[in-house]
Amino acid sequence: MLRVSKSLRKNFSWALNGAIFYVLSQWALLIILAKLGGPTVVGRYTLGLAITAPIILLSNLQLRTLLASDVQEIFPFSVYAIVRLLTSLGALLLICGLAAYLDFTIDQTLIICLIGLAKVIESGSDIAYGLMQKHERMDLVGLSKGIRGVLTAGAVGGIFYGTNSLIAGVGGVIAVWFMVFVLFDCRHLQRFFENSPNYMAWADIPLASLGSKMLSLCKLSLPLGIVSMVMSYNTAMPRYLLDIYHGEAALGYFSAIACFTVACTIVPEAFGQAALPRLAKYHVTSLESYWQLMGKLMLVAFSLGIAGVVVSSLGGSEILRIVYREEFGRFSDILVLIMILGAAESICSVLGTGLTAARRLAAQLPVLVGTLIVTTVSGWWLIPRHAMEGAVLAAITGMVAWGAAYYWILRIPRDVSSSG
Repeated sequence: MLRVSKSLRKNFSWALNGAIFYVLSQWALLIILAKLGGPTVVGRYTLGLAITAPIILLSNLQLRTLLASDVQEIFPFSVYAIVRLLTSLGALLLICGLAAYLDFTIDQTLIICLIGLAKVIESGSDIAYGLMQKHERMDLVGLSKGIRGVLTAGAVGGIFYGTNSLIAGVGGVIAVWFMVFVLFDCRHLQRFFENSPNYMAWADIPLASLGSKMLSLCKLSLPLGIVSMVMSYNTAMPRYLLDIYHGEAALGYFSAIACFTVACTIVPEAFGQAALPRLAKYHVTSLESYWQLMGKLMLVAFSLGIAGVVVSSLGGSEILRIVYREEFGRFSDILVLIMILGAAESICSVLGTGLTAARRLAAQLPVLVGTLIVTTVSGWWLIPRHAMEGAVLAAITGMVAWGAAYYWILRIPRDVSSSG
């Protein structure tokens, strides 16, 4: 049996605690918006997230994941940082341009642009997390996420309660995330630089060499960025269609209930991030150890999914009434389906982490494009007639196809798929 080391257990703990605090605080933000503003406000906020997320994820290029698993130190941290800065600025310009061009109201346009700015700031923290994760300092990642999440929920809750303005609330998000990035993330990065000056040895990299390294990193990471974008569109597509066919209120109900997927996904995703460097090493040195660790991660995902389905089946209506508003209680059947979706998302997340650790990067893109097609076609067929139920069923259909394809690729012997 593979024994989990003390350091890995510590990283699991910090990754999990930080993710729990952050995700629950984001959920608390939606709860506040639902209680104070109603489903329409939630729908408007989540529409902004759905518009900006794919663009931001494309620009991020999954550089955090590549940095954390770059055990051979092919690229210095400075190259990762410059690429992240340039792509993030480009993403923000694209988001603002799309928001102005598309047929949105003034309020919707402002919210989309402000959320885009907040996500760019978050991208700065994300690349810092990559270096922390590479050194297995998930305690710093967990603290940063926890602090950012708690302050965000408190600030936005207070601002929205006082102003009843979603625009002002998103402005509070920007202020909090920038403060945490500057005062926590950058300060701790400086300590890594002091211990290992080569991480930011700008002067030691000739301009031509720097450009070449940046281009090489972009070529390596572009498939991952496209993968992230397609993954995000796969999540967002049912929301787009729900908003088109049934309006912001239906989208608000759906998005609020969909937050319950975190009960299934938060632990496996946190464990997967903490285990990524170890999985990458095991895939090179011991496939048996790699699969033992993957098996444990998938068992956690499956077990939590089953528990979520049972709990939602027994008390879903009451849970929705307590967490949100009285009118949410009539959607308990949607909650059960959401928990099934959460279980499928968790398993797909673990398999995706395994593919990244195995450096089978290019193989992910055709799978996800196929998944997006499945989800979109299912949504067009189901959502106009079945509204929220159709949205969840379309998402589940896509996730099943996604997980099956990922598992099949991972089981291909290494010498056969080494090119992908």
